[in-house]
Formats: sequence, C-alpha cells, structure tokens
Amino acid sequence: MSDDEAEYAADDMLSEDEDEIREFIVPLHVDDLELVKRDRIYVSSVTDFAELHKTVHMTQLKELQRTIHANPLGIADAEAFDVLYSFLKAVKHLNDEARLLLLLLTNSALSDIVKLLRRSKKENSRRARNALKIAAYVLCQLLMKISKLTAEHDKDIVHKKDKAAKSKMVHWAKQFENSVETLQKSLCDETLALWNMRLPEEEFIGVYCTAVFQLLESPLFMRSKPLKFHCYNLVSECLLRVPSVHVTVTTSLLELIFAHEHLSVPLGDLIQFLQGKHSNAKIAADLINEIAKIRQRESSRDVSGTKNVSAFSYTHLSKLMPSVVLANLSIVLPLLDAESYYLRNAVVSAVTNILVADRLAKKKAERLASATSEGQPDASDDEDDEDDEGRVIVDDKFRVLSKNRRDSLFAVLEDRVHDVNSFARSHVLKCFKDLVERDAVPLLQKPALTKLVLLTSLLEHNPFEGKLDRSYYVQHMARIADEMKGLQAVLMDDVEETMTRRISGIHLNEDQIAEKETQKELELEKLKKIYNFYAQALEFIDIMEKIAIPLLIQLLRSSTSSDVLEAIAFFHAAHAFKFQQATRGIRGMLILIWRTDPSIQEAVLKTFQSVLFFVPNTDTQLTPAEAAKTLLTLLDGCTVSDSTCLEQLLSVLHAQHMIPERVINALWDLCNAESSCHTIGHAIWLLSMLTTTKTTHRHTRLLLLLEHGLGPRVQAEHNWLCVRATSQMLQRWNLKDKSGGANMIDHIGKLVMRLQAFLTTNEDTNADWFDAAQQAIEALFHVCQYPEEPCGDVIATWSAMIFPKTDEDMEGAACTATELAKFVFLLGHIAIRMAVYVESVASSVKEARSKIKPSADEPQQSMEEELGMTAEIEAHDEEMLQELTQHEIVGTNLLGAYGPILVRLVANEDGCFDDEMIKETATVALCKFMCISSDFCEKNLPLVFTKLKESEQPSVRCNIVVALGDLSFRFPNLVEPWTSHIYARLRDIDTNVRKNTIMVLTHLILNDMVKVKGQISEIALCLVDDEARIKDLAKLFFHELSKRGNNPIYNMLPDTIGRLSTSDLSKESFREITKFLIGFIQKDKQNESLVDKMCQRFVTTTEKAQWRDLAFCLSNLSFNEKAIKKLLEQKKVFKQCLQDDTVYESFEQIVAKCKKFCKPELKETVDELERVIQSLRANENEEDAEASYHSQKPAEKRKKPAAGATPRKPRAKRTKKAKVVFDDEDEDEAME
Repeated sequence: MSDDEAEYAADDMLSEDEDEIREFIVPLHVDDLELVKRDRIYVSSVTDFAELHKTVHMTQLKELQRTIHANPLGIADAEAFDVLYSFLKAVKHLNDEARLLLLLLTNSALSDIVKLLRRSKKENSRRARNALKIAAYVLCQLLMKISKLTAEHDKDIVHKKDKAAKSKMVHWAKQFENSVETLQKSLCDETLALWNMRLPEEEFIGVYCTAVFQLLESPLFMRSKPLKFHCYNLVSECLLRVPSVHVTVTTSLLELIFAHEHLSVPLGDLIQFLQGKHSNAKIAADLINEIAKIRQRESSRDVSGTKNVSAFSYTHLSKLMPSVVLANLSIVLPLLDAESYYLRNAVVSAVTNILVADRLAKKKAERLASATSEGQPDASDDEDDEDDEGRVIVDDKFRVLSKNRRDSLFAVLEDRVHDVNSFARSHVLKCFKDLVERDAVPLLQKPALTKLVLLTSLLEHNPFEGKLDRSYYVQHMARIADEMKGLQAVLMDDVEETMTRRISGIHLNEDQIAEKETQKELELEKLKKIYNFYAQALEFIDIMEKIAIPLLIQLLRSSTSSDVLEAIAFFHAAHAFKFQQATRGIRGMLILIWRTDPSIQEAVLKTFQSVLFFVPNTDTQLTPAEAAKTLLTLLDGCTVSDSTCLEQLLSVLHAQHMIPERVINALWDLCNAESSCHTIGHAIWLLSMLTTTKTTHRHTRLLLLLEHGLGPRVQAEHNWLCVRATSQMLQRWNLKDKSGGANMIDHIGKLVMRLQAFLTTNEDTNADWFDAAQQAIEALFHVCQYPEEPCGDVIATWSAMIFPKTDEDMEGAACTATELAKFVFLLGHIAIRMAVYVESVASSVKEARSKIKPSADEPQQSMEEELGMTAEIEAHDEEMLQELTQHEIVGTNLLGAYGPILVRLVANEDGCFDDEMIKETATVALCKFMCISSDFCEKNLPLVFTKLKESEQPSVRCNIVVALGDLSFRFPNLVEPWTSHIYARLRDIDTNVRKNTIMVLTHLILNDMVKVKGQISEIALCLVDDEARIKDLAKLFFHELSKRGNNPIYNMLPDTIGRLSTSDLSKESFREITKFLIGFIQKDKQNESLVDKMCQRFVTTTEKAQWRDLAFCLSNLSFNEKAIKKLLEQKKVFKQCLQDDTVYESFEQIVAKCKKFCKPELKETVDELERVIQSLRANENEEDAEASYHSQKPAEKRKKPAAGATPRKPRAKRTKKAKVVFDDEDEDEAME
C-alpha cells in the first residue's frame, strides 16, 4: 500500500459521526466506569472471568486481540471495551500467561493507534481520542495491578532465594519496559492534536504519572536500568506536554519519599534527570520547600518517614544538585532547629556537600584558567567534577562561594558539634573528616588560624596561677583534700561531743557552740572552693596536654607557614607556664631550623633564645649558671637526629651572637670535681657543638678536659659519655700547630695516653663504649702527627690480652665475647681511618708541592711540564698511594695479620662465635677491611653476600647492606655482578633491613653508581610495603628518578610491568603500583610508544591474569590521535583477549576516556575504535566487521574493470612476526 492509500484508509477509519460518539472520561476509581452516565462511555456488561477456566481466558483474549488488531479504534466500541474492562477487573485471578497476553494486546493496541494517528492528517477526532485514552488508561492500570501483584512476592524472592521467581521478575521488567516506552510514544504531537490547544486533561496525564510511581515502588523493578530510564523519560514527557501536572508530580514524589526508604536514590536521579533534560529545577526547589515545612509538624511521630525524607532531600539531592540546595539554603538552615535529629543531620550533610562542591568548582576554574594561560585546550578530566568517591556532582550552575559565605557555612558545621544528640555530634565529626579527606578545608582558613591564636591567648590569660605544672596542682589538691578530711573529722567530733554533753544534762553555751561550728563550716567551704579551683586547673591542664599539644606537635610539620608560626608561639607560651608536655613541642621545633622560610627560622631562633636565656614572661636574663643548666636539659633523651638539629641551632645562635659568652664560660665552670660525670659529659658535648675556644684559654681548657673529661673518675664510673664528648671536642681544635710550646706538647702526650688507656680497657661495659671508642680513634688521628704509633700500641695491647704468647699465659685465660667484640671493632675502625689518613697525607703533599715557588731555572721547569714529566711524577705518586692502600694497610702490615681472623669470625663455620655482638662487630670490621683493598674485597665478597642472605641477625644484615653501598662506590666493578642480591633484601622480613636497602639503592642509582636494570621492579614493590616509611622512600625515589633528563621510568616501564604481572602480587597492589608509575609518563610520544609496546606483550603470554594487567595499564595511559591509531593497528594482537570480561571493561574505559577528551575531528576515529572493540568482543570475523562498518557509510563509486581485462589477483600478504619487546632501555633512551 502506498503512503497516500494508507493515509486515505486511516482517514476513513477515523470518519464517524462525531455527534453520536460519547466521550471517555478518566474515572476517579476503576469501578466508576460501571456507573451509567449518558454523557460518557461506561461499561454496560461485566463478565466474571474469575469463575471461568483459564482456557476460556485465553480464548477470549485471543479473540479480543484479533478484533483490536483488525481495527485498533475498535477498542472504544462497547463490546470490546466491556471485555477489556472485565479482564482488567479480574486480573488478580488470571495466570501469568493470561496477564502477559492482556498486557501485550493492550500495549499493541495503543501502539497501533499512535501509528494510525501519525498516518492521518485529521485532528480533533473524538473516536480516536477515546480509543487512545482507553488504551492508555487500561495499559496504565494493568501496569499498576500486575506490578503490585508481583511485588507481593518480593519477600519470598529475597528470603527463599527463589531463582524462578527472580527470573519471572526480570521477565515482567522487560514487558513493563516496552509498555512504558509505548506510553511515552503516545505523547507525541500527532496524538496531542486530538485535544483543543493540544492540551490533554490533567487527570489523563496523571494516570501516566501514577503508573510510573507505582513501578518505582518496587525495589526489584528499580534494578532494571532500562525500565528506570523509560520511567524517567515518561515523567519528563508528561511535565513537558502538560505543565499543570507539576503540583501532582511534586505531591506524589513527596508521598513516595515518605513511604519508601529505597527511593531516595532513584527519585534523586529522576529529579536530576528532569533538570538536565529541561533545565528546570522547580520540582527540586518545591520539594525542598515542602520538606522544610516538616519542622512545623510533629516529625517525631513518623520517624521512618522523616528518616527517608532526610536521606533524600538534603543528603542525596545535595550531592546531585548542590546548586539547587544552595539557592534554597535559607529554607534549609532553619531545619537545624527541628526536633528530629535525622533532619538536623541531613542539613549538616547538605552543607558539607555544598562545601565539597565549592572545592571542586574552584579546582575546575583553576584548571580552565591554567589551560587558557598556556594556550591549550582544557585537557582536565570531567571526572574531576566529582569527588574522589564519585558522589558530589558540580553542575554548570554552581558558582564558587565567596570567602565570607564559605566561612559562614563552616561556622554552621562548627556550631553543630554542640548538638544535644550524640548521633548528631558524631555525624558532624564524620562530615568534618570527609571535608578534610577531600581537601575541602582551606589550609589558610581564617577560623582555623583564629583557633590557634585563641589557644595561645587562653594560655596567656588563663584564670589560674602562673604555673601550670600538673604535679604542682596534684600535690596541692592532695594537701587540700587531707585538710578537708581533717576538718570534717573535727566537725564530727564536735557534734558527737555536743550530743553527749546534752544527753548527760550538762549546760552548754549554745551561742559559742554555734559560732565555733559556723567558723569551721566557713573554713571547710573555703577549702572546697580552693579544691574546686585546683580541680578545674587540672582539668584545663589535661585538656591542653592530652588533646591540644599532640595536635599542635603535628602542626609543626605543616607546610603552611602561618600554622607553624602559631604553633611555635603556642609552645613558647606553654613552656613559660611550665607545662610538662611543652618540652615535647620545644624538642619538636628543633627540626624547623632546617626550614628555608626566613620567618620560621627567625621564630625558632627567638623562641629558643627566650626559652634558654630569659626568665619566662619577662625581659630579665637568666643567670649564666641557670642558662647553662637549661641548656643541659635539651640533651636529656636526645636522639641522633635531635643532636644534629641542636648542633645546627646552637651554631646559628652563636654565629648571630644570641648566646652570651658568660653562658659558655658557665658551661666550662660545670667541669669541676663537684659536678657529676653525667653533667660534665653533657656540658662538654654542648661546648663541642659551639666550636668556640679562644686561643688564650686553650691551655686551661685542655687541662679541664684531661682532668674531668678523661680523668680517673670517668674510667672508674665507666661514664663513656664524657670520653665521647671530650673526643668530639678535641676534633674541633687544631692541636698539631706548634704555638703551644712544650706545655702543649706535654698535654697532648697525656691526652694520647688517656685515650689509649680508655681504648685498652677490658672490663665489661655498656654499649656506649663503642660510640666513645669510635670518637676516641678519630681524636687520635686528629691530634697525633703519627697516629699509627698509638694505634699500633692499642692493637698490640689487645692482641696480648686476646692471644696469649706462652702456655703459662694461656692457662686460666678466657677471652670474653665483649673483649673480642671490642678488639675487632678497633681493628675495623683503625683500618678505615688509616686509609683516610694515608689519602689525606698524600693530598697534603700534593698541595704543598703545588705551593712551592718556582726557582731561577723556571725555563727548565716549563720544559718539563711541556714534556709531561710533571704529570708522570703525579701519576707515579698516585700509583704509590694505591699500592700503599691496597697492599700495605690490610696486606702485609700489622692490620693485615688479623684479616684471616675476621674472616673466620664472620664465617663461624664451627659455631664457636654465636654471640650477637661478635657477629655484628666482626662483620662491620670485615667490610671496612674490604673497603680498603680490592684484592681483599674480591676474595671475601662471596662470604659477605652469604651472610647477607643467611644471617638470622637483622643488625648484621642491616650493616652489610650499608657497607655494600660503600663498596659499590669504592669498587663498582667488583660489586656489580652481585647487585641482584642487594635488591633481594628489599623483600627482607625485617623492616630496618628493607629501609636500609632502599636508602642505599636510592643513593647508588641516583648518583649513577649502579646502572638501573630489570630489578627496578623490586623497588616498585616497595610502593605497597606494609611500612609507611618504606612506601614514602620508594615514592621519593621514583619522583627523583623521573627528574632525570631522559626519564628512565619510561624506558623501564614495559619490562617492570611484565615482571610485576608475573610476580605473586595481588590485583589491588599491581594496580596501585602501575597507576603510580604511569603517572610519570607525561609526553605524548612516550604514551604512543607505550601503547604499541604493551599491545605487543599480549602475544607473549596466554595467561588471562597478565592480559588483564596489560589492559589495565593501557586504560591508564593518555590517548591522543596517534595513540588511538596505534591501538587500532594492533587490534589483531588483543582480539582474543577481549573475550575476557575484565579486559573488555578496560578497553571500554579507554573508549570512554577518549570520548571525554577527544576533539570533534577525532570523534570518527574514536567511534571506529569503539566499533572494532565491540565487534571483536562479539567474535566477528575481522573482514566482516570491516565490511559492516563501511556498509554504514554512503556508497562510493568504484571503477569497473575494462571489458576483456583480466582481473588482477590479490597480492599475498606477507605474515609478520609479532615483535616481542623485553628491554626497551637502549631503544628509547633518548625519546622525548
């Protein structure tokens, strides 16, 4: 039939006597259709299908289906309408087959009517309007009734896990989806032309909305995304075609929100959908306005309804449409006074989401500004418009908040911390936590800075006494409590005495008794007030020390200067008021001396000057003795890191003349017989940090060091701190000059003897001896002109004690583990110091030779230089130095004789040397010997690496790792073959070993002492180490490595990914590592090359896990036009991999990412990529897929072969072998 014929037939079908046709009016209830009314269509005969057999049902339905199919408008005829109504009324008694057929025939009727109207040009046909209204009304009623019947089995489906029932629900969801789509199509321009002004009755459109809302009530149906989408579209179409249903929709939505908990998310999505499609936020605003009226009701009566409304309106809606909630904030905020804490929590969530949206909008604006300034298109992700968890969405209508408004919203949240309900207070704290995690709290927010200032102000103006030492108040409270108990006991005794005397009939002076009791009660009341005062002071101190001070210690490490400065001011004030915990903050400030910010450095210096040298809260200086004692307290519990920072601090203070000279003299005055060795040691330690001794006082100071730093009392008390500090002080002075005369030489001789005596002590001592011995050896080499002599004496003395010469000496001689450990420690450190000493002497000779003034025969010298004789002499000197170092120190010399002993101690083949101290010191000594001689090193490297692998003592492994770093620098060619064994320690079970290993490798790699190879994957594994410190070190390593000129990370990435993929690594860890590493690939050429290389790796493995890993890495790369084309070129490589769901999802992510960021001219390329991926996923033949794609394009004219011409045979394609890339380091080293 032609189009004209179809149109004519449609018009003929619509041609009826309009005056004889009654109107179908949408009833208020379905049963109202049975009421007889002459002006409208009604049901004249109702068949009771509930009493008939199901075969009759099917027969009647099929007959009705044929009738309506032959004439769709016949649905409005009395006979057909009566049957249809009868089935609608009896739908509860029909089986699923009959219900489905009834739904299908009604859906088909409505669809046919719409098609008929689209072919006809007639408008305002009452018969067609009635048929359309009846079909749509019945279809809506069927949707509501059937969905309600199926929803009654929800509980059975959930609890009984009935798979058949679930399958049935899915089946009905698909049918409902088709019906809702048909209802949507029925609201087209051709159907609306049936009404005057193209405006249907509100009651008729209301049926559509009611049906949709009935479907939304079922949680199982809402799991169908297509059905949900069609429902949203139908509501949108109703509001667009008939705006008057706006009130009905708003009311229905509010009722649904109250009644159903599961609808908060779907209805929020619906409102967002309506705004996005029609840019109309009126429904959202009206809902917020209606919900705001709840506070005027008794919200506590309907707790569940209030909870549902809260979850939807302000919690979920504020995430989807923060701009709408912000525009209606004046209506929302009064709900903070509502009785229900659910509503109050919802408002808090809304404010939180607005602040998060503000932060995201600001970041988006900054990105756009940055891209504009660089003249580049905005390449930022759209996903940045959501927070990290994909919840808060920033639309185009949201504008960045002003600073005042943002601060006022923070003030609202801060005020809710004091809510009367504990759940509400907890909710506010969680919201603050979310804001901090999403970086939505500005670091320089004025209220936060004000709180720091407030804390300091509270200290400075506290209502308690000037001293806030906790022990002070505890003692006074105990004393007052005892006095109160005593006074109460006296009062009780007085009462008992009075009662006894009254009972005995003794006359009492009542006035005197009353006055006496009143005085004691007043005194007791006074004591109670004093006790309460001390209790409040103690509570104030506890809050400051347990809550404020720990947080402010963390704030000292802040990157914001203002926060650090206020924290410094707080601890300055806290120290002045004698807070016990303030010392932690003062010590935490030491590290700030290394900060480059001048304001922070100045604040630190002024604070320490005030703390160390001035009376608190005054400008009065402490006496030199008091200042010296204050300085000594800084060394209590001082770690190595703290001492380094303290030395830098004191050096800067002294350089800027902020340390009075009288204080330095007071420290020297502490070196006397009355002071303890501990005090003397700390005083000398501080003096060594200050590094100042006037030449005129050197003789006197040296005598003090001899007497009190290295004197007999020190040896007797084993206070090795004094020895260590004295040795450090001696290293700061230049005692080799001849300015001191005979007395100075005599003093130096005594110093050397005292140091030798200390080094040869064989008594069991504490571990501090080793630190002191190391500094003593350093001092010997610094003080003596010929240090090998006293050091040789020390070794000889120990050797005589350890190894007796005669049989008589051997009897009863027993070498303790401590003695042997001391001896090998001295051997190792003296050896390394001798090597340094030899090199320093050689440098001194070379420097002295260069300073010799040329003699009269200068021409002869110039000739020697031209002939290269001078260079030959220098080369000869270098050879002599190398020979001396390599073969003399640990070769045929005194020290070399003990090399085999060290080897035996470390090897411990017979198990005689199992003491941990011996193992540790012997290993360190052996490594020091190896650092001197390459021959000795090469010979003993296998032993060292064996111990590195097999030693059960973590300290031994730690020391070996550190020593191997030095050996790699000293003899790189010898250590290079063993590098893999160093990397293996990154997997050590001990945290300290792993930490030392990554630090050593970082130093070696970044200083080009070790070539980076495939083992870089071992360092990458440290990115997911359990220890946070090791994670940070690994991240720092890769950040520094990425700064190298050719970005080595790019060159190593393919091989690293391959190694990680084949390792025993969880999927989450693999993704965390590779995502971090791929983040360093910034250049387009590098991304393009990596796309090609990773695709090639698909053919090197058949493991699905590795396919998934490669696909994930591909999805994290950046794709430009060339990268997309490279991916298309490699489609044969990953074709089979796309059958895996995880791989396919990764490729879908690539397509989605490309669609987001692609330019208009790239859209066709991206579409082709999507098509290829989908076709390969469907396992289509590649040529068929290609033909399918080109068939969608306009046909192009092709040249026909000339008549008689022989068709050319297609050239055979040469098969190319897949290129497998294993190491791209050399290939792409210079790629930019």
